[in-house]
Amino acid sequence: MVMIREIKEELDTIISVGELFDTVEYDYPSFHLSMDCFWCEVIEGELKLLEAEAAKWLNKGELDSVQWLPADITLISKVKAVK
Repeated sequence: MVMIREIKEELDTIISVGELFDTVEYDYPSFHLSMDCFWCEVIEGELKLLEAEAAKWLNKGELDSVQWLPADITLISKVKAVK
């Protein structure tokens, strides 16, 4: 699966992919974004940011501490609502 390979390349971690959480559809001025978002679990390794320019890990209580891109706002609200 492409997602497993990408996570391995960018985070040096092996994951298992769970169920679809949401699909984000958003129209930016120059393109349309369609992004499927899945629940995943780390099954081997620790998450290491290998290719990110700027990133930080947030727990659920810290999600409001960053300014999200417009396409992410609905998804973040759904993540915060999960018990």
